[in-house]
Amino acid sequence: MKKLKYFIACSVLLTSLVTGCYYDETAVFQGLPQNVSFKNDVMPIFDSSCNSSGCHDAEGSHSPILVADQAYDALLSGQYINTVEPEKSGLYVALQSGMPPSGPLSDNEMKIILGWITEGAKDN
Repeated sequence: MKKLKYFIACSVLLTSLVTGCYYDETAVFQGLPQNVSFKNDVMPIFDSSCNSSGCHDAEGSHSPILVADQAYDALLSGQYINTVEPEKSGLYVALQSGMPPSGPLSDNEMKIILGWITEGAKDN
């Protein structure tokens, strides 16, 4: 009986270790993503690449300020968004020409931002 309990405990542990280890695949967009959310998709890009570096933070060292409670209004009022010609949006052009200085955004991140602008740059 003691061996059976030991065997079951080891089996459960081994199974949880094996199934707990997996590789997270990153989706690669073939075209532009759809239903892009400003809050859930765009802001995390700003948080990891733009406002945490001290460039577009709440201190306002560079415009636009891209912290969560100000980013949307700053982008629209500063005319960084062009929903008629999304590829010509100031935000998108700046990102294509070397922003952020810490390194370019990934292709997926660029597509997320362009997709959001193409869909009308909604505050969602």
